[in-house]
Amino acid sequence: MKKVLITGASGFVGNYLIKEFKNSGYFVIACDINKGNSISEDILYYDMDILDKKRVEEIISENKPDYIVNLAAISSVGLSWKIPEKTMEVNIIGTLNILEAVRMANYNCKILLIGSSEEYVSKDTPLKEEDLLNANNPYGISKIACENIAKMYVERYGMNIICTRSFNHTGVRSVRYFCNTKLLQAGCRN
Repeated sequence: MKKVLITGASGFVGNYLIKEFKNSGYFVIACDINKGNSISEDILYYDMDILDKKRVEEIISENKPDYIVNLAAISSVGLSWKIPEKTMEVNIIGTLNILEAVRMANYNCKILLIGSSEEYVSKDTPLKEEDLLNANNPYGISKIACENIAKMYVERYGMNIICTRSFNHTGVRSVRYFCNTKLLQAGCRN
């Protein structure tokens, strides 16, 4: 059975992704700084802050997933303006910790890094993938940096990394996500 490790699994998108992987026959390993109540008991769950390099290395080395999906991020543009340093730390250093853990474990898994349409230059016409990247906010800039780091790891170490530039999305559980963002903004955790 193929194994997939999902960071940021308790967030809005993580719930849906876990369900899709489970329904497709994957063994799911969910990681987040806060389990919340959205992750069912039949999922292997680890408390993990992607800024804790040793913990990231330990979990990846122990589980050796076939796939890693990194959903862990500060993904609110508004919040990124309020806590730009933390945004850069979580989004860039957290991603580096994952890539380094895979590299140090010396095995090849596929890694999916989620970027954003916020990476593109703002314009009034529809965006194309080939459009210029030149973010104008801390969140978008952090995602451009992650994409550049991924490119470097692919070229230097031959790692199998896929980067996406996702656009805004919403759904039933997004209210919980936005409530958690408000708590983070206030310096609290639920």
